[in-house]
Amino acid sequence: MTSASSELKLKRFLHYGRETALYQPGDRYINKYFEPDNVTSIEALIADGKDTDAVAHIVKAFSDGYSAHPQSLVYALALCARQQTSEKLRIAAYSAVKTVCKAPEDFFLFIKFAYDLSQPNSGWGRGWRRVVTDWYLKKEPMELGECVTKFRGQYGWTHRDIIRLSHPKSANVAISAVLKYVVRGLKEAKKEFGDKPEAQQVLTYLQTVEDFKHCDDEHHAARLVEMHSLSLEHVPAHFLKSKQVWNALIPHLPLRVLLQNLRRLGRLWFIKGNQPIVAKILDALNNQSAIGESNLHPAHVFVTLRNYESLGKPTAHAHRTSQPDTKTKTTPQPHPRVVEALNQLLASTFTLLVPTGMRYLVAIDVRSQMVHGKCWHCFNVSPAQAAVLMTLSLVKAERDVTVMAFGAEGTMQPVELDKNISIQETQNKLKEIPNGPVDLSQPLLWAKKMKKPVDVFIILTDSQVKQGRVNAVKTLQQYRSALSLPNTKMVTCGLGISKFAVACPNDPGMLDVAGFDAEVPRVVEAFSRGAF
Repeated sequence: MTSASSELKLKRFLHYGRETALYQPGDRYINKYFEPDNVTSIEALIADGKDTDAVAHIVKAFSDGYSAHPQSLVYALALCARQQTSEKLRIAAYSAVKTVCKAPEDFFLFIKFAYDLSQPNSGWGRGWRRVVTDWYLKKEPMELGECVTKFRGQYGWTHRDIIRLSHPKSANVAISAVLKYVVRGLKEAKKEFGDKPEAQQVLTYLQTVEDFKHCDDEHHAARLVEMHSLSLEHVPAHFLKSKQVWNALIPHLPLRVLLQNLRRLGRLWFIKGNQPIVAKILDALNNQSAIGESNLHPAHVFVTLRNYESLGKPTAHAHRTSQPDTKTKTTPQPHPRVVEALNQLLASTFTLLVPTGMRYLVAIDVRSQMVHGKCWHCFNVSPAQAAVLMTLSLVKAERDVTVMAFGAEGTMQPVELDKNISIQETQNKLKEIPNGPVDLSQPLLWAKKMKKPVDVFIILTDSQVKQGRVNAVKTLQQYRSALSLPNTKMVTCGLGISKFAVACPNDPGMLDVAGFDAEVPRVVEAFSRGAF
């Protein structure tokens, strides 16, 4: 088989941070995925005469919204902007910054990547300076004020650093007031623009943020949050453990942000009894309008639920201390009404799933190790739970899903699941099936024998990813040929291990998934849709 195309490699990188056919959970930035040697496809596309194709793929991946790790889009864009081979690509990349890096955190990341990728003594060229200047000056004054106060700095860069290096200048008085505030502080901004009517609204807002930042009284801080709809990003570190401030924040938090902070609130002992904060959390979790707008996948809710139910346990890799903790520490318990609300939210998010229209065959490992083990990188979820969640996400959304179990003596056992079945009911049903060894080729051989057309095979196991008597790659090729389905795909999920290799790296229709996190179902969905 010929090697994977440069286009395929780039699409893989954009969607999950690497050019190979293996997805692993984890923070791409912290784990140093973003190194020039890890992205060879951009220079290869330039060599093929496809100078601007890379930026087109980046913008499309951003617009489609399927990328499990959007930081990868920012890094690829920075590579395009700072490479020295194609001027056309640099111009296209700088033009795309306003789209891909509209959010302040993405803008900071682009600056960090672009600076790190710069040639020695290259400085800030005109293209880079123009992009940076436009990012600030093309915003409305209040929008810019919110940006520079919510995200003051990240990745080793601050707005003050960037503005001092790029020297943006605006004829808009209110914009100029914000820029002065960033570089010289509020006192100087008010001194220069305090008598200008056009700047009064934004200066009042900046004064409110400064009052909040330097406030010592949590009750007064909470009132400021409520009066001015300040966000979590505005909260200074000394108020992140304030129950009063969180009480004021929760009604205004996006649902996804609330889920990300639910475990923190539980570990702070805020979610207990009939505290007002409990009622506010329940209202937020049951807000049907917010649920509909959230674009949450059931996996995000389920991982949040399991982590909240396991408040005393680590969520992923726990760092051992050299000395054991001899102090007796009590662990906060999950609030039963919050657990109930999360289960209801989980059921609601299944209805948000958008079908792909593909024909699926899902083969599940039902050995006891799946129930009692832990997913790699997601310790509070068992491989059995992850497998059931992924299966039901397909069953409830798609029209054609065949579910099989690896049964006794190497047989494939059909599993009947209707669209109303719950996760627990599915787990109970799978436990009743006599289990057997996992042979990755068996689902394909069964479908070939039954002449069953399948677009995507998905195999869900913990660590049983060794090839059987028949190589899975060859079996897939034989299945494609026998049923005249050359584009049939195969996803192998080793939910309990960190790395393995089943997929042929040059076959665009094969993907390996090692471990589990809330993004895995989205990665599989994007792969099924042909996004990469």
